[in-house]
Amino acid sequence: MHKQTKNIHKKIDPLELLMKREGNYLGKGINHEKKEFQGTLSLRAVVDKKGVLIKYRAVGLEGNEFNKKTTLYNSETVLYNEEVSVICRDNENKLSLWTLNNNIGTMARFELRRFRQVSNKHSLMIFGFGDPEDNNVFREEITIELWDNNDMSYNYSWGEAGGHFLSRSTIRMKKTS
Repeated sequence: MHKQTKNIHKKIDPLELLMKREGNYLGKGINHEKKEFQGTLSLRAVVDKKGVLIKYRAVGLEGNEFNKKTTLYNSETVLYNEEVSVICRDNENKLSLWTLNNNIGTMARFELRRFRQVSNKHSLMIFGFGDPEDNNVFREEITIELWDNNDMSYNYSWGEAGGHFLSRSTIRMKKTS
């Protein structure tokens, strides 16, 4: 009985949970303009399992949108988000997500705000910067959800200065390999 009690109270490490989900993911999501996109995500343990590397792309499925890179209207696809992110502990031992993506001009650090084991089969972690209640600044959160069937959600919430903080991009992806 004592061993069971010990196991129940064992602290769960979100980084370990992510490492167990190494692989490639694919799914369809909806962005802040209610437009559908295809998302691909690759998750890999890196540097002797001190962190995980995430490569994520969200490509629009609707055509006829202006492509800033080519200065042309693209009739096939539109890149909504491309990012390379690392989740690891910082020099204060806080779990953080560092991301470089095409929507923010610099490398941004998102500190782990909340981790919750919803059930034995569903966990979520919320990384963010800026106070969601402070309408004077840009603020953003990335929520990663791990589901029991190996699905993964990768969701963005944000608010511009002077704007509301809302869920802006949601996707649930299936593990493909």
